[in-house]
Amino acid sequence: MEWLKKKYRGMGLLQSFIFTVFITFASVTAASLLAVFACLAIRNSLIPDPGRIDVSITAKNEAGETKNYTVTMHVGEHSKLPSMLVKKDENGEPVPDFIDPTSVAVALGKLRDPFSTLTPKKKILYRLSGAAMVVLPFVISVCGVLVCGFTFYRRKLCRPLKLLSDATEQIVENDLDFKLSYDAEDEMGKLCRSFEKMRQALYENNREMWKMIEERRAVQASVAHDLRNPIAIIEGYTEYLQLNLRAGSMSSEKIEETVDNIEKAAKRLEQYTESVRKIDQLDDIEIHRTPVSKSELIADITEDLSLMASAIGIELRVTDTAAAETFFIDTSVLYRVLENIVGNSLRFAEKTVSVSFASENGMLEVTVSDDGIGYPEEILKSRNKLLLPMTDEMGHCGMGLTISRILCRKHGGKLELSNNIPHGAVTKIFFSV
Repeated sequence: MEWLKKKYRGMGLLQSFIFTVFITFASVTAASLLAVFACLAIRNSLIPDPGRIDVSITAKNEAGETKNYTVTMHVGEHSKLPSMLVKKDENGEPVPDFIDPTSVAVALGKLRDPFSTLTPKKKILYRLSGAAMVVLPFVISVCGVLVCGFTFYRRKLCRPLKLLSDATEQIVENDLDFKLSYDAEDEMGKLCRSFEKMRQALYENNREMWKMIEERRAVQASVAHDLRNPIAIIEGYTEYLQLNLRAGSMSSEKIEETVDNIEKAAKRLEQYTESVRKIDQLDDIEIHRTPVSKSELIADITEDLSLMASAIGIELRVTDTAAAETFFIDTSVLYRVLENIVGNSLRFAEKTVSVSFASENGMLEVTVSDDGIGYPEEILKSRNKLLLPMTDEMGHCGMGLTISRILCRKHGGKLELSNNIPHGAVTKIFFSV
């Protein structure tokens, strides 16, 4: 039985419908035949011997005496009357002086009406059984159709439709944290699996959207926090100038120095707002993946980065341990990230910059390391933030790292920062390829 249920669940909707109809037809036919035979049995039990007639017989014995008889028998047995009326002894021989078989005259009477001999209750039962022979097959057929439809709906449609309906309501209520599971192999099972894929895609998109919103909030909070310093500096120097210029107590050298400090704070403010503007522009970038040969890609990258390194007298070392021969990647995005990261490494490296390529589980890993001073501790502590803090050690606000981190995320990867021991920065770039 379990095997049959499993087989039925694996059938398509059309196959299971045909199978259900066939089983229903066979069951209805068998039930109808049983009902008809039962009704016939009831009628026969009420009139066990309906085909009887009265037969009038006139016969003479050997003495010439005429005798009349009335016999009740089945239709067709009257031809046996002459021999039936002859009396026989124990040996089966005719007894003399009884009836002359040649003198027998037979007159058939009317066929008896057995129904008229029944009691009123038996007559009602007889009529009801006759009507049931017609009505019961019709009723059984209607019930079979209803049972067929209900069984097909309950076995093949009810549960998946309920699951899909509940899932739709949850999605309407912006609740995507659930899982739609229906393991049948029919069309409804395929539909549920497709719906689950859609839910997963919506969930991932929704999660990415909320991540972007949180990052935007973090950027706004970072902007609000970091803009205070240059603004406070400008306000402080402005107030200082106003007070001292009115009093006439400032020398020209002090005025020039104060103006230079205000200019530096203004440039820092301009640089930071320009960085935020560039980050906003990254949202419009779309990733266009194309198949690229690994050897050609690494050769082109090596050639470009070597020109950058040779221009400032730094040695560039490139190694390749990637197993994949083809990458599905947006090369323009990869070049932009590498130019930012390698450019930073070339600025702070003393002698060498190393770039290694590896691939595993559908990810391209590019590691850029140098022998410079390494990343400041403040940068490493801010590794999960979208916008890196301004540091005097880096000489800029980490704009290249921020852009690279965003581009890595858009390409299904990430950016990891660390330091070598005893010194040197290590940047790992991950791209989904």
